[in-house]
Amino acid sequence: MKNARVLVLAVAIAALPACGASSTAPEEPLEGGVLATFRVSQEEFRVWVTNEATIQQIFDLRDAKSSASIPNGALREGQGRADHNAPWTWHLDPIDIEMADFTIEVCDGRPSLVDSLLQDYLTVGRFCPWGAELVGVQDFR
Repeated sequence: MKNARVLVLAVAIAALPACGASSTAPEEPLEGGVLATFRVSQEEFRVWVTNEATIQQIFDLRDAKSSASIPNGALREGQGRADHNAPWTWHLDPIDIEMADFTIEVCDGRPSLVDSLLQDYLTVGRFCPWGAELVGVQDFR
């Protein structure tokens, strides 16, 4: 009888993800940084930034005080904190990011290209779309 209860419990636990239950903690909300939205070739992606120097660079770009328009950041798997970069399956590291005037070609591309070649881009380690245009900034500080 005890073995039957253990088996039923094990089956119930295994079925939880299929029922929509999650074993992970809820996502933390966006706070303590800025969310910058960029457009590249009619596609948009969002970058969560907590690096104070880069936050200032983003505001300088927004206010036309800088020409450094290329977000250059360490690429990570997943949509990021609070799924801020949905629907893409990747995000940029919120601390290891800077705004650049120019970058190397190997990390250039569209968000959809990064999505379709994610493992290749993860090998490169960075995403730096040359054609990026800042289209929005939300301050969560």
